[in-house]
Amino acid sequence: MDSKISIGDKIDLEKIDTRLSVDPDKRPEIYGSQVLDEAPNDRIYASMPVRGGTIVPLNVGQKFKATFYSNGGLQRCEVVVTGRYKRDGFFLVELEQTTVLQKVQRREFFRLEKRTPIKYRVIDGEELEMIRKGNAYFPDETGLVWKDAIMIDLSGGGIRFVSAHPEQKGSFVEVQFDIQKEEEVEIVYTYAELLRSERNTNNNTIYDHRIMFWKMDNGMREKIIHYIFSEQRKRRSQQLGLD
Repeated sequence: MDSKISIGDKIDLEKIDTRLSVDPDKRPEIYGSQVLDEAPNDRIYASMPVRGGTIVPLNVGQKFKATFYSNGGLQRCEVVVTGRYKRDGFFLVELEQTTVLQKVQRREFFRLEKRTPIKYRVIDGEELEMIRKGNAYFPDETGLVWKDAIMIDLSGGGIRFVSAHPEQKGSFVEVQFDIQKEEEVEIVYTYAELLRSERNTNNNTIYDHRIMFWKMDNGMREKIIHYIFSEQRKRRSQQLGLD
């Protein structure tokens, strides 16, 4: 169990659903749980979620975005269910981290479900080394290989998207996407670290990817967060018939 997590911490488990047919305006399913004990191989035992007084039996292999409400603040990672048990009348679920635990700024935590085309390219070699050192690098634009992808959701911390290409977990990419500010559209170019890349369980011709923004300046992050809140307000207005 990660040292940032403690027994008794509350957990929100948000079901990961990367199907392109999912309604972007539909709120994702989130289940409440709690850390109960350490489990072998750095895993944790948590309480099986309860909804409306009924146990929600999570299945082995299901994947979730887990948010831990720890003493050090909000901590977030992705987890997979590796077991479920009944002990002394209590139903337990065993969880394994599949991404690094990251501290979440509350304003970055809000996520916009949005299906829209984006582009990305893998960064390596001399360019990556120069970026790591904080030095300017100007690659030959004609030699860049951009790959097409579909954004699934956007937050102030990163993007979840799908593409036809498998990528190496831990690699770095540059991603290109649009955000709208009033009547103008701004094209965003930013670096990111690839936290997850695996074949989609519903469609074996595409791959699920999750990236965390890397070396992003605060000004750009604020623009993205402002855009997310603006889009959420628009959707709420439409749902209430005010727009």
